[in-house]
Amino acid sequence: MKLEEKNKCRQLRCEGLSIKQIAVMVGVSKSSVSGWVRDIELSEDVLANIENQRRLGRERSRKTRLSNIAKRNVALSIKCREEILPFSKRDLWIAGLMLYAGEGRKNSAVSSQRVEMVNSDPAILRVFLNFLMQVCSVPSEKVTVRLFLYEDIDPTEAHEFWSKELNVPMPQFRRPFIKQSCSDSPYRRRSDYGTAHVELYDVKIYRKIMGWLQAAYESNGLESL
Repeated sequence: MKLEEKNKCRQLRCEGLSIKQIAVMVGVSKSSVSGWVRDIELSEDVLANIENQRRLGRERSRKTRLSNIAKRNVALSIKCREEILPFSKRDLWIAGLMLYAGEGRKNSAVSSQRVEMVNSDPAILRVFLNFLMQVCSVPSEKVTVRLFLYEDIDPTEAHEFWSKELNVPMPQFRRPFIKQSCSDSPYRRRSDYGTAHVELYDVKIYRKIMGWLQAAYESNGLESL
């Protein structure tokens, strides 16, 4: 039986099959196949075909792995949506406060107190705008936006992008602040459309937000920032 398997393996090797393919077809271990066929010298064409089969096999494995990852990600996304939705007004309240705690403007000087959130991610600013309108009852027309752009960014294109993403009309955009470009710096990362500053000049709303944050800090045994 071993002799038949050995001969079969040698025949398949001469035909250009890889060690792995032969082991699967004959039903023996790869180490056995390797020992039986190691003295067989293959032509350059056969070796090239074996390498090509290996490459195709690696590509198939890569595609299968990526497909499995994508399927797991879709399943995880569905599960996450089921866990967090529906998103209540109180959820939005807490989300807006935590965003402001991390990214919002804070100033103790009364003359400088205003609500301001800065970010380059439209999704974050959309959540904060919903917080202002739905939780703080701020009319949408009271909100203004100011862009901070590098000089190599087209202001018109940037304003159109942010107006669409934030659903804020053009007349509510203030004059942009233009910064000198430093594209040669290997450390600078920036958005293609700059950063947007969502602003609300309302001292009462500012103080209310800071009061909510203070209560949140105290309830968790934390000091205010």
